[in-house]
Amino acid sequence: MSVLVGTAQAVLEVPVGTPMSGYAARTGPSTGVADPVTVRALVLDRAALVTVDVCGLHERTVELVAARLPDGVETPVLAATHTHAGPCVTFERLGSHDEGVHERLVETVVDVVHRAAADRRACTVHHGVTPPLGVASNRRHPTRADDPPASFLRFDDGGRTHAWLVAFPCHPVVLDAGNRLVSGDFPAHVRQHLEAATPGALCLAATGAGGDMNPGRHGAEASFEADTTGLRTVAEARRVGSVIAQAVLAAPTREVAAASVSVAVEPVELPIDRTGPDQARRELAGWRAELARGVSRERAALLETWAAWAEQLLATEHDELPDVWRGSVTAVGLGPVALVALPGEPFLATADRIERAAGHQRPVLVLGYANGCPGYVPPAEEYPHGGYEVVDAHRYYAMPGPFAAGGAERLEAAAARALAGLRA
Repeated sequence: MSVLVGTAQAVLEVPVGTPMSGYAARTGPSTGVADPVTVRALVLDRAALVTVDVCGLHERTVELVAARLPDGVETPVLAATHTHAGPCVTFERLGSHDEGVHERLVETVVDVVHRAAADRRACTVHHGVTPPLGVASNRRHPTRADDPPASFLRFDDGGRTHAWLVAFPCHPVVLDAGNRLVSGDFPAHVRQHLEAATPGALCLAATGAGGDMNPGRHGAEASFEADTTGLRTVAEARRVGSVIAQAVLAAPTREVAAASVSVAVEPVELPIDRTGPDQARRELAGWRAELARGVSRERAALLETWAAWAEQLLATEHDELPDVWRGSVTAVGLGPVALVALPGEPFLATADRIERAAGHQRPVLVLGYANGCPGYVPPAEEYPHGGYEVVDAHRYYAMPGPFAAGGAERLEAAAARALAGLRA
């Protein structure tokens, strides 16, 4: 059995001096390119999956692309790899938006989807899961034994590998806030290694539900300052990518009995716990006092970002601030295997629950950062623990408050509905 699979890629030019996204503590724009930003498309029959080497993509960007899909392609999934060393193209979120780079990004995405659709050929589908890799750890709970594997699909054309899709749930944050070279971080090296091992193939390395997972053993707060360990380097990103790719190549696979592709899209609403004006004034006063006492350049950049958020919030009538974010969850079925694409930054537990709910009916590859990235979506049990993802990150995302508890569970329910739609 086979399905129609097309691929295409392009490099997105990022000029020196482009604002970078990923760290509020970064103190300046890009100074060069360590490895190029790429846009990669995998068209599966009528569904287009695109990965982009940026920290996040706005739902407005998805709408611009969706309006220009080629004939025969109906459903786009645009997933940011979530590298913290890419250009800022997320409008008001995650840093200073570069409109010129964003315009080129939209044109590039449209181009690669059209070329991939024109390249579709019959491919067999093969599914595999690596053993735990020893690469990622829980950045909120260091004592937990979380050690996720990578899941992947391989698409073969006449016995030759045509494409890879690799999903690994871990933040691409090997490179730290002090880095000002544009890079795809470790996902770029996953791709390079697999493409070198299978000449002519295109690899998409997508980030799974890695909102609470980091490479190594540093927490989210370690990114509030530049690295002083000397371990967060391009060489380390290359090593991590090689470990993942080698495990994918060595993992056993099974051919999937897929003769067609099915798609289901479910809407989802995530309630926002809006920050009140009194709280915003108190926080702003505290940050201004800390800045006046004198802090490092990185800490100052972070506090200035938070202060600008509070000032913008206070300049807006509270009732005019949104109290919900609206997006969607997309499921793509290839016979007995499915992809589930979630918006925002979901946690590993959310993917685990979606996979367990699917039971033995079908393996599920869960992708995060897809079709909009408005912030972290922690499971309800994480809220009592606080931490950056629960109480701080919404400021860098320019949201009026964090998502209220229950948002992750809404993602799970939407994923279950989408998977049920595939079965129907």
